Amino acid sequence: MAKTKNAKAPKAPKKVKKPAADAVDARESSTADKVMQTVLAEHKAEAEIVRLDQWVPIECPHCGEGTELHVIADMDGQSIDQDCTVCCRPYVAHVEIDEDEAHVGVEAA
Repeated sequence: MAKTKNAKAPKAPKKVKKPAADAVDARESSTADKVMQTVLAEHKAEAEIVRLDQWVPIECPHCGEGTELHVIADMDGQSIDQDCTVCCRPYVAHVEIDEDEAHVGVEAA
C-alpha cells in the first residue's frame, strides 16, 4: 500500500477589510454633495437675475423704413452693421444700455 500524505484542504481566501476605501468613498460622496449644492445655488442665483431682452424700434436713415432691433444685455456698447430690408443700403446701429433700458442710435454707413 502506498502511503498517502495528509493533504491539507486549500484555505479559503481571507476577507480583506477596506476601511480606507470606505473613508475615501464617504469623502468623495461628501465632496460631490458640496459641489452639487454650489452648482444649484449658482443656478438659482442666475435664474433670479433679470436679463435685458428687448425689441427696439429703429428707422433706416436712408429711406425711413421702420424695423426693430433685438437687443440683449451683452450688446452694451456695440455697433451693429446692417442693411435695410427695403432699400438695401447699409446703416450702423449703436447700442447703449442704461439701467436696464436700451438706447439705439442709427446712422448711415
